[in-house]
Amino acid sequence: MRKILPIFIAVCLVLSLFTGIFVSMPSARALTEGYYTYIVAGGKATITGYRGGNGAVILPSTLGGNPVTSIGMNAFASSTILTSVTIPSSVTSIGGDAFGWCTALTSVTIPNSVTTIGGSAFFGCTALTSVIIPASVTTISSKAFFGCTALTSVTIPASVTSIGGSAFGGCTKLTSVTIPNSVTSIGSGAFSGCSALTTVVIPNSVTSIGYIAFSSCTGLISVTIGSGVTSIGGGAFQRCMALTRINIPNSVTSIGGNAFYVCTSLTSVTIGNSVTTIGGSAFRGCSGLTSVTIPNSVTSIGGGAFANCRVLTAAHFLGNAPTGTSGMFQSCAPGFTVHYVSGTTGWSNPWYGYPTTTVENTTKKQMVLVLHIGKSMFTVNGASKTLDSPPIIKNSRTLLPIRAIIEALGGTVAWDPIAHKVTVTLGTKTVVLWIGKSLATVNGVSTPIDSTDAKVVPEIINGRTMLPLRFVSENLGATVDWDAATQTITITYAP
Repeated sequence: MRKILPIFIAVCLVLSLFTGIFVSMPSARALTEGYYTYIVAGGKATITGYRGGNGAVILPSTLGGNPVTSIGMNAFASSTILTSVTIPSSVTSIGGDAFGWCTALTSVTIPNSVTTIGGSAFFGCTALTSVIIPASVTTISSKAFFGCTALTSVTIPASVTSIGGSAFGGCTKLTSVTIPNSVTSIGSGAFSGCSALTTVVIPNSVTSIGYIAFSSCTGLISVTIGSGVTSIGGGAFQRCMALTRINIPNSVTSIGGNAFYVCTSLTSVTIGNSVTTIGGSAFRGCSGLTSVTIPNSVTSIGGGAFANCRVLTAAHFLGNAPTGTSGMFQSCAPGFTVHYVSGTTGWSNPWYGYPTTTVENTTKKQMVLVLHIGKSMFTVNGASKTLDSPPIIKNSRTLLPIRAIIEALGGTVAWDPIAHKVTVTLGTKTVVLWIGKSLATVNGVSTPIDSTDAKVVPEIINGRTMLPLRFVSENLGATVDWDAATQTITITYAP
């Protein structure tokens, strides 16, 4: 006991010294200037509250002689008298819920200094009609503009790399959005409930489409999925009831459950040859779908994947039998039949309760074309052929006279000199382009040639009609690979 007592006293003395240090340290405290409350840390001010009454507000660039660098969480939340806000160029971040439920706010000016827009920053700003996100912003956080029901347009700059979950969810008047090539991920529910959205082009930079990302976009007619996407999240396009066709590129390996649930106008589905998993109820209730082809890469099909596709009469399987369930094709059309290729394995009759029939293997040989920038010679499965003019790079995109390429693949090219129109047909796909125009049609659906650069257009150069190679090739069902080091283009097409 005698030994313990001195140790205890020594510990108490040490702790009392540290306590004195902690008490003497200054802490940030709320200050007031005019209509604003703020705190100062490191010589920089953060606005924490607002008590003003003006409808149009220009935020100060300094408070207490300190530069205003951030707008704090909830700083203006539920300020229902705000009609417009101008944010000074000293500000670099807008905090979470900063302007949440500012229901009279119609416009906001965000300067190029801002790099972060926090979660729910403009949540429920139901009068906000348009917003320009500056080129300094890299992340649009979750629910940043959720429930902005008057928002009709939004410009997302090429600096943004990720769009957070529900970032624009419930923006029911949003008619168009351009997703730049810088974006790599689209979060869960990012555009869910954007019922006025009609066209979506997902760039090649995006690798994943999140859960319910475009769910209940009931006006969505056309979707282009970029060749970088590897997974389509569960419910990603569920209840997109105006969507008529979907082309799932070869980069995709999994289609999530309910991905296209109740897309009642969907009549055409192309599933890329890298997909291994089709999730449960992925196409359930697609009541306009009459036939579907399952590539040989698919190894599992979830329960109810094509259930209630009431006019679906046939499923054509190109490979060995995947694992499945008895409910895969439940309540499809009377006489529904599974067709599989002779020589493949794992099949029975019936298969999971569905009648089957065998078809001969008519798959044609895959075609591989190799081209080089600046060279007229190219190869088709190793055999040399010649272009009218060599491929060039303009506006960071490859242009070339495409007739020799399309004819080598078995397609056709037609030129209308009066309308300056090119019609390219390959298999069941038709792409129509016009000289000098940034919009084309793919099977009749208007589609931007390059969602990030309207300068990418068909041109006549030295008397030759030059078309954007990647756009045409990918929309005809081919894949395009680019080797920057050798300036080599490889086109792969499997008829």
